[in-house]
Amino acid sequence: MRFEDKFVVKADREKVWKFVTNPKDFSKLIPDVQKFEVVDDRNFKATFKIGLGMIKGSINMAFRYEEMNPPSFLRISGRGSGMQSTADLNISLNFNPADGGTEVAWVADLVVGGLVASVGSRLMESTTKTKVREIVEGIKRELEKPAGRK
Repeated sequence: MRFEDKFVVKADREKVWKFVTNPKDFSKLIPDVQKFEVVDDRNFKATFKIGLGMIKGSINMAFRYEEMNPPSFLRISGRGSGMQSTADLNISLNFNPADGGTEVAWVADLVVGGLVASVGSRLMESTTKTKVREIVEGIKRELEKPAGRK
């Protein structure tokens, strides 16, 4: 499955770059994270709670910053398993100056196999879109806070 979109955040590219390349900060915005671990400056692991219809469980993912071209381009890969399923994820992010902030244009390719894939792409697609929307709203909320507010 391929997902792509773009959004504008009222923050400069350097601030957006710093936020999305800091796994500890960024991980707080990912919905349903149960466990998170930074391995090194390019690798991190996460365990997510997944619910697709009547199928519920957890999936363990290992992520890696593959390509980093500060502050304009980032590519992240992820590979995981759980719930009798596998998942491969590749995300590309382009950060472009926009009027009063930064446009983040992203593309995500997700390949799922096993039990989760058998649920059907419609349910997976709708759940994924909801989770992405939550992440985008979280990025905007964090980066558009007035200075000094936590």
